Amino acid sequence: KFELVYSTNGVATGVGFTDANARFLALDVLTAIAALAAAFLVGGAFTRMVWPLAATLPVWFVASLLLGSVYPELIQRFVVEPNQYAQEQPYIRNTISMTRLAYGLDRWERVPYGGEAPLTQAAVEAEQDTFRSARVWDYRPLRDVIDQVQTVRQYYDFTDVDTDRYTIDGVQRQVMLSARELAPERNAQATSWVNQRVTYTHGVGAVVVPVDEATPGGGPTLYVKDLPPTSVAGAPEISEFRIYFGERPSDWVLVGARQDEFDYPVGQAQDGSDTAQGRQTRFAGSTGIAIDSTLTRLLFAARLRDLNLLISDQVTSQSQLLFRRSLGERLREIAPFLRYDKDPYLVIRDDGSLAWIQDAYTVSDRFPNAAAFDPRSLEATALGDGSFTYLRNSVKIVQDAYDGSLSFYIADPSDPLIRAYERVFPTLFRPLDAMPADLRAHLRYPEELFNVQTRMYATYHVTDPATFYSGEDVWTVPTGAGSEQTLPAEAYYVHMRMPGEPKPEFLLLQAMVPQKRPNMIAWVAVRNDGPAYGQVRVHQFKENTSVLGPNQIEAKIDADPTISAQISLWSQAGSKVIRGNLIVMPIQDSLIYLQPIYLQSTASAFPELQKVVIATRTSCSST
Repeated sequence: KFELVYSTNGVATGVGFTDANARFLALDVLTAIAALAAAFLVGGAFTRMVWPLAATLPVWFVASLLLGSVYPELIQRFVVEPNQYAQEQPYIRNTISMTRLAYGLDRWERVPYGGEAPLTQAAVEAEQDTFRSARVWDYRPLRDVIDQVQTVRQYYDFTDVDTDRYTIDGVQRQVMLSARELAPERNAQATSWVNQRVTYTHGVGAVVVPVDEATPGGGPTLYVKDLPPTSVAGAPEISEFRIYFGERPSDWVLVGARQDEFDYPVGQAQDGSDTAQGRQTRFAGSTGIAIDSTLTRLLFAARLRDLNLLISDQVTSQSQLLFRRSLGERLREIAPFLRYDKDPYLVIRDDGSLAWIQDAYTVSDRFPNAAAFDPRSLEATALGDGSFTYLRNSVKIVQDAYDGSLSFYIADPSDPLIRAYERVFPTLFRPLDAMPADLRAHLRYPEELFNVQTRMYATYHVTDPATFYSGEDVWTVPTGAGSEQTLPAEAYYVHMRMPGEPKPEFLLLQAMVPQKRPNMIAWVAVRNDGPAYGQVRVHQFKENTSVLGPNQIEAKIDADPTISAQISLWSQAGSKVIRGNLIVMPIQDSLIYLQPIYLQSTASAFPELQKVVIATRTSCSST
């Protein structure tokens, strides 16, 4: 009976009219008959009378057929379907309420927004802080640029580009940053066991790029760069730049060996190769596994299938084994009961050290009367293959990039699942208030959670059962690219002033459009800073307005003769045009749209920023 709260038989998820008025009765009657059969079975064991049991079983079979199948079908066909909405109304209302609760949508605030006012010079001047932070870099082409100009040696790699905010010269600025991790598989010199396991052990530093600046040649402005990392005045400084534990997959290494580790290159060989001498270092942490006895060496040599670990004179009593150094691999071993966001991000701490922040979720498919979400509907996800009906970002995890130490912080103490896990593992979790302030300043609302919520909100923003039943107010997320040159649309982080707020802040934005119509119906913003973290506002346009959506703006850009002629000229043989994510920026009661355009040679993955298209509801131009 209780399983019917997960039923999908009715017009809404969970218990419906037929369940409540037919299947409940059928299951109650069948339970009573089964209880009688059990009593007759026990009685027959003592009296040797089997006829009561023999008579009960056919009754149970006939009842299961009539009450379990025929009766519910009759109720559905002759009672529900002729007047479906009237019969299902309370159950639809229940599904809406429970689904909104299951995905945290009940806390979203809806506010009206005009969006049709013309963009004036006064509005532009009043929003200078927002315009100064306007994004001209998309993380996807930026990664290729950074990889070309800052890899320095072939044995380093920039796995991902993250976006965050830092205070630079007293002003909060949005930046993109990427860690320079070790990629030993690319190192042509690391052919010996000593080079693979002892010499090359860690990555070095990171690159930091402001999202709103570019060089005259179309490249990014580098606030933090090179080896060892150097910073421009006012930018965050990295003092402990070594990355032993990172994001990309990595193999085990031996630290504290007889030979020093390679730290970073300091020059180039005379023949121009990457065989120059480098600085040396030794791991100073204590988080590795001590290889200080013959038995330990023997056991790990067997486990890792590496005889050199047993016989090499590089192993000393001070040696430590560092393995499972990838953040994802470590977390799956420590807390496999959590699901993890696809995008951990790097943070430069106030003391100059590096740390990774990973968002983790509690997930369940047993939330009653709530609609299920299939994560496979997302473009890319780490939430698994199975559908779920409940999702919370309950845990924030911090990993030190140097020694790999992990701290688990409870971000949502109202979540009953994480409270249960906390009781099971009392020493694993800590309250979020215990997180150091310099890390809390960089917490951000995870994009993957936001993607799930916006897609559920597209249907369950409706709270009126009649409107929900008619299906006349269903929204969707604009995901399709307007052209082959345009990168797929995504939710995006921006630094801007939300309407009604006194100053700019770090936001996560997503445009929403009606189903089967391209015009924009709303834009959703999540706040990330300070006490306002996690607050969500849905800025909905008036019903009688028609605000251009992202795909319509893409079409306007394509139709503009000046812009289209320039793009056609760039798209000749040997060149490739890349159009970045189209960003919608609310400016008071107006909207502007920004799209960066990059030009890349087909012979080299080195995109250069060429233009930024600025569009309004009436015009578009490039600069």
